Amino acid sequence: MIQKLVIKNYLLIKDAELNFTNGLNIITGETGAGKTIILDALSLILGERADYSIIKNQNEKLIIEGIFYFKKNESVKEFISDKELDFNDKDGEIIIRRELSQKGTSRNFINDTPVNINDLKELGDLIIDIHSQNEHQSLLNKETQLKILDKFSSLDEQLNKYKNNFNAYKELVNKYKNFLERKNQILEKKSLLDFQLKEINNVNPRQDEEQELENELNKLENSEEIALGLTQIINLLYEGETNVNSILSIISKDIKKLTKFDNMFEKLSDEIESSYVSLKEISHNLIDYNNNLNFDAARIEQIRERLGSLNFLKKKYNLSVNELIKKAEDLTQELNLAENFDFEIDKLKKEIETQKESLYKEAENISKKRKKSSADLEKKVNSYLNETGLENAEFKVEFKSSSISNEDEFNYKKGSKTTTGITSKGIDDIEFFVRINKGADFSSLRKSASGGEISRIMLSIKASLSEKDDVPILVFDEIDAGISGRIANKVGNLLQEISNTHQIISITHLPQIAAKSNNHFHVSKQNKGSETITDIKTLDKNEKISEVAKMLSGEKVTDASLKSAKELINN
Repeated sequence: MIQKLVIKNYLLIKDAELNFTNGLNIITGETGAGKTIILDALSLILGERADYSIIKNQNEKLIIEGIFYFKKNESVKEFISDKELDFNDKDGEIIIRRELSQKGTSRNFINDTPVNINDLKELGDLIIDIHSQNEHQSLLNKETQLKILDKFSSLDEQLNKYKNNFNAYKELVNKYKNFLERKNQILEKKSLLDFQLKEINNVNPRQDEEQELENELNKLENSEEIALGLTQIINLLYEGETNVNSILSIISKDIKKLTKFDNMFEKLSDEIESSYVSLKEISHNLIDYNNNLNFDAARIEQIRERLGSLNFLKKKYNLSVNELIKKAEDLTQELNLAENFDFEIDKLKKEIETQKESLYKEAENISKKRKKSSADLEKKVNSYLNETGLENAEFKVEFKSSSISNEDEFNYKKGSKTTTGITSKGIDDIEFFVRINKGADFSSLRKSASGGEISRIMLSIKASLSEKDDVPILVFDEIDAGISGRIANKVGNLLQEISNTHQIISITHLPQIAAKSNNHFHVSKQNKGSETITDIKTLDKNEKISEVAKMLSGEKVTDASLKSAKELINN
């Protein structure tokens, strides 16, 4: 449940605190007083998009904070765990806070941990269901109607599995179509691919070959200069009359003589000896290199021709040597594929047929459960319609097969029966039908119900879903629109009944509904200095009687209206 909602600097609301209770929380007040602002503020902390223009003062922040308690809600606990948020399992407290500034910045927190707007929306979907006048219109949408039936049928887990399998099937179909398209492309340019592969294979480039050839060419072209340099180095190191190796040998012998006077010279002697050995080895390596160094004109020409061939391919294909090797591999793979296309296509076709059969069976099982549950939904909704004053109205769910797709892969024909389209939602095209008056024909809800009737049908559906709905808080924005009198009293009773299993927050203009409240807020405008602000007050028992009396008779409260108010409240 939501225990507290704090709103600061939101349009007419400067600083308000609403303390909610279990059961039915009612909000009343004149039009334009700020009732809807409360629900808008609630929507903001549930991740709705913010309109920063509502913040008038650039020095003020719009702050909304909600304090919630969820001790036994496993979905909420799972969300908190997945997001690694702080949570006291004993009291189940969750604090959601959102701060907005005129600069367009938004900071969001769950239990003092910064979160993004999507996290707020994800949590909001788990804890609160807000029903506005716009949502009544969404009830006319067949997609919304299917979602309602699926929720009533408790199909969430089965539908998720089906949708995953449908997406996998869709990927397979796309793979098949891409394969066909690729086949046509390859067959059209097969001769070109053959030519390109032969051209590359005739040169037969090797991995990193170009760098090796350039290094070898550089060495051969400069062999004379290298030989001169090496001769001088070898003379200095090893072969000259005075060379480094012979001098180092003398130093090594002399320093060994000094070791008998001080142990310190032993370490120096070892290091000099090591240096002598290293230099001697270097000298021998340089001598070997120099002995094997030859100017080979034929080899130089061979390398230049090879590099010329590689450069020709590089420029033609605008690729490096290593990329040319990869292209040859890809060309080989494509040409091999062209030789085996028919086999691969048959293989994919069989896989598609197998998966389509399996997918249809899944969709068929879902359809059976929907049809079975629809009978129970019709029974429940019809009983609630009677309670909301639509005594002669009747509700039913009509089933048709999904429309045939333009793509054969998404159509299924069972035996000689009519072909059915397979969609991500199954094989059903459902729609809610009603007949408002006895003896009339059934017609679709979107064609036959008035605004007030749609409100009551929505409430009847919500009441039918109440035992199946895991969302603990329901918010209704003037669900009583278009009704009055005796019917309003019935709607109030139904809201009260739903409040036994859900916390309800409802804006109403009808005294018959306000009288049913467990907790009553009155919203009014107050003039403070040069500005008008919204005042939100929690009414005590006597104040509630007075407010219901005003709703019955207008601003002037009479003894008769007070008596009627008490009767409504105590009824």
